[in-house]
Amino acid sequence: MGDLIEPNLHPILVHFAYALSLTAFASYVLAAFSPVERWRATLRPAADWMLAFGAIAIVLTIAAGFQAYYTVAHDAPSHAAMTTHRNWAVPSGLAILILAAWRWTGRTKAPSGIFVTGLAAAALGLTVTAWWGGKIVYGYGLGVKSLPQVTGDGHDHDHGGGVAAADHDMDPMPDSAPTADVHDNADGHHDTAPTSHDNSDGHHDEDSPSAIPAPQAGSPASVADAFGEALKAGDEAALRALFAPGAVIAEGGGAERSFEEYAGHHMSNDMAYAAAVSFDLKDRNILENGNIATVISQSEINGAYRGEPVHRQAMETMVLKRDAGVWKIHHVHWSSAPITEDHEH
Repeated sequence: MGDLIEPNLHPILVHFAYALSLTAFASYVLAAFSPVERWRATLRPAADWMLAFGAIAIVLTIAAGFQAYYTVAHDAPSHAAMTTHRNWAVPSGLAILILAAWRWTGRTKAPSGIFVTGLAAAALGLTVTAWWGGKIVYGYGLGVKSLPQVTGDGHDHDHGGGVAAADHDMDPMPDSAPTADVHDNADGHHDTAPTSHDNSDGHHDEDSPSAIPAPQAGSPASVADAFGEALKAGDEAALRALFAPGAVIAEGGGAERSFEEYAGHHMSNDMAYAAAVSFDLKDRNILENGNIATVISQSEINGAYRGEPVHRQAMETMVLKRDAGVWKIHHVHWSSAPITEDHEH
């Protein structure tokens, strides 16, 4: 069924919600101005039923829409467009529901002018909603499984969507593969490349360079490792303890500007991804100056996520500040790219 309906039921249901509601409005208007009594007698009950069915379709459409909002792969610009679509859909849909309930209780009488005017406003809101729905698909490619290579600003992450997300240019890395400046969210989130060397699979990469020494407890590198371990374990409390409240989690043109924003948006998908794959730490540079430190970690990611193989190289830049003797994360930035044959080491 997952292959039959991609990415979800929302595109199917939305057509019923819009068509039934708009046709109901048109029928009420025709009934009000029709000179033929027989037409008025048939159009009004038909409009009542269409509005009732439209209201049912709207409930299902909004439910499926929220499921899509939190699962479809997207970047920063399309996220803003998707949020605008949602912000039009919810009040317009609620208005239709209220009007449908009002009309159903008084369906034995002709609809009032106030009712028809309210329905006109709600129908206009639905039309704007529909326009934005088309925009996020045809303008931004949301829900499209295969897209041509797109370049431009923006970060590629989604709320747990499938591997079908398009790659976008992010941090130019001339020595990488042709898509090396791409941050892949095809795996369903922004590639949170925890800096810890994951050995959950019970082995190390035999071809990797000499092992990176374990960091000292309480050092910036140990915080970077703890960050990766907490993501993999799905431990929100541990993550929260590592971050400064106003930390910025950024990539490309987008950023989450506090830990609370991150926790309420993409953290759960990062956790799911980190738990599904392994991170092999290849290199790490630490720049420390007084109470400020930058940890730059390069990792190789292997495994499978949502049924798709993952084989990527990732860079994580983490800026930490020491407050009262404790290092806290103030900024994290990720970038990654598929590992091609030309870049195997």
